[in-house]
Amino acid sequence: MKKIVEYASIVIAIIVAAIFYLNFDLEGILWDRQSQKAVSQAEIEADRSKDYSGKPAGDGITEVKDSATWEAVINDSDYVTVKPKSIEKTDVYSLAKWADYYNRKKNGTTGRRRAETQTQVIDYSANYSPYYIIELEDGTKILAQMNRGIAKKIAKHPGEVSLPLGQKIAYSQAAKKALEDICEKQKVSTDYVLYTIDTAWEKEKENVIFFGKAGAAVAVCLVLAVLLLVMADMVCGKNVKQD
Repeated sequence: MKKIVEYASIVIAIIVAAIFYLNFDLEGILWDRQSQKAVSQAEIEADRSKDYSGKPAGDGITEVKDSATWEAVINDSDYVTVKPKSIEKTDVYSLAKWADYYNRKKNGTTGRRRAETQTQVIDYSANYSPYYIIELEDGTKILAQMNRGIAKKIAKHPGEVSLPLGQKIAYSQAAKKALEDICEKQKVSTDYVLYTIDTAWEKEKENVIFFGKAGAAVAVCLVLAVLLLVMADMVCGKNVKQD
């Protein structure tokens, strides 16, 4: 009986640690801690060679509030912001712009090519960026990709959080096919997506986020396992004495 209780305690600790890993928003914490200067439209016009996606929106930046404004946005050129009324995460992901196209083996050689698009219920891989459906002020819904921490803030405070600078971009046919059903139900155009991710920042923090979350999850697992095993030992010990 004692062995069964001990195994059950370890399994419970692993499950709790896995849930913790999936829900621990280290990406959002690191994002909030950095100090970023808002970028104005004048700054963008002064130097179009830079990528401003993911930077805070400053003076003169167009806020997309309705379908007409969204339609007028020039692809891969205009930088805009949105204050979504609502957000919904789809189960469709695209390979992140900062991720390697190939898995790397332990010896450093190139392994199997990663899928360009994935469909999964559990959001566990930092190598893939989820697609979200966001609602504009007039009720129009569009596709967007963003920092996961920002997405969680919007979900908690709809209509209050502004997205960082983003561009209207084209995306893969594979992703369009995967998004077809949910977009048809939600009446969302699959022509373009609003990309608001700071690719350089995500690439820099990729390992920090993964190992930070993994380390914290392992710590949770070990602490919880020890506590449960101690409790199990106490309970089983009492039962033995009573017998």
